Amino acid sequence: MIKKTPVIKIALTHLLSKKRQTIVAMLGVTFGIAIFIFQAGLMSGFQSYFIEETVNTTANIRIFNEAEKNRKSILDKINDGENKWNVVLNQKPKDEQTKIKNGYQIIAALEKDTRVVGVSPFLGSQVIFKVGISQIAGRVSGVDIVKENILFDVSKNMTQGDLTKLQTIPNGIILGDGLADLLGAQMNDNISITSPLAVTLEMKVVGINHSGLTEVDKTRAYINIRNAQKLLRVDGAYITDINIKLKDFEKSEELAKFYHKKFGFRTVDWKEANANIFSVFKIQNLITYLIIISILIVSGFGIFNILMMIIYEKMPDIAILKAIGYKDIDIKKIFLTESLIIGIIGGLLGLLLGFLLQKVVGSVKMDIKGFVSMEYLRFNSSPAFYLFAYMFGLIATAIAGYIPARKAAKLDAIDIIRSK
Repeated sequence: MIKKTPVIKIALTHLLSKKRQTIVAMLGVTFGIAIFIFQAGLMSGFQSYFIEETVNTTANIRIFNEAEKNRKSILDKINDGENKWNVVLNQKPKDEQTKIKNGYQIIAALEKDTRVVGVSPFLGSQVIFKVGISQIAGRVSGVDIVKENILFDVSKNMTQGDLTKLQTIPNGIILGDGLADLLGAQMNDNISITSPLAVTLEMKVVGINHSGLTEVDKTRAYINIRNAQKLLRVDGAYITDINIKLKDFEKSEELAKFYHKKFGFRTVDWKEANANIFSVFKIQNLITYLIIISILIVSGFGIFNILMMIIYEKMPDIAILKAIGYKDIDIKKIFLTESLIIGIIGGLLGLLLGFLLQKVVGSVKMDIKGFVSMEYLRFNSSPAFYLFAYMFGLIATAIAGYIPARKAAKLDAIDIIRSK
């Protein structure tokens, strides 16, 4: 008879006798899980979008010639020794070129590497853009636009104009859309750019580009690499960077070390270049998980209180159940079942609410312009988030229900009857 005990029926009867408290406990689990799915999906979606934009708009590996920072003085080199002390005051920094020697030969070697999708030479410079009375400080990227397009699919981000005109028009320039807005420049306008060496070139706007990275779009412009060399008064073989796009960008760290050993120049992969941003992402994730765990813990206390109230109010029922043959483990099962019912139903409602929140908020046009530009919020709807949230909710409710269930099981039927 005991094996056929209607445990679920008794548990439901207890919960329905306290409908308001039961609903409140379920809502605690529901909102905890829904907020977790919404917040985790939003943070993960934004981070995935940023990584996608970063991988698409910046090099997987950048090779460049790093200037020597801690250079030994001439005295240190000719008068070196443990018992000697050299003092050099106001040592002037060495005027070193950041040119990559044999840069185009290195590019040719990299293009033969089967792990590489594309390689592009680069020569950048700080400049002053001027249109009429508008003057803006920014940066020009001197590139081979065909190779650059293979790496970063520049043509996809063109909002106006045609990038091939950068090859056909000798003085062509492609502006970031943010920079174009700041300058008040439009297609076919003439603008002047001045380098730190006081070289000024008159350029014609042949295109406007939108990468999605706000700060990049507000400061960067593309020009032909030969024009960049003119701005810096250098020869046609002068380049400062080699940008590499890989078939598998996850191997960038490993290959960056390999290319450093092979070519002898400094290499930086995309993860190292954006390390400060990824550290912010880690903090964001930590805060999100702490908030959600706190909410579920609070809802767990709510379940604990409700079950304790049910125990005190249903003590006569517990006495009767024990008197007719129910064992301690059966009583424990009843109250654990009550907590699990709250967790299961509340959890399922939380999954549904979290899914609906993502869909509704994700369909609202935001037109965000900040660190990155986004027309709509991006959510990561990975099943792993739903599974983790649901399992965590069940575990929280099970733990919250265990202590009251244990207490109920230890109650003595004779003591209960005497107290009444």
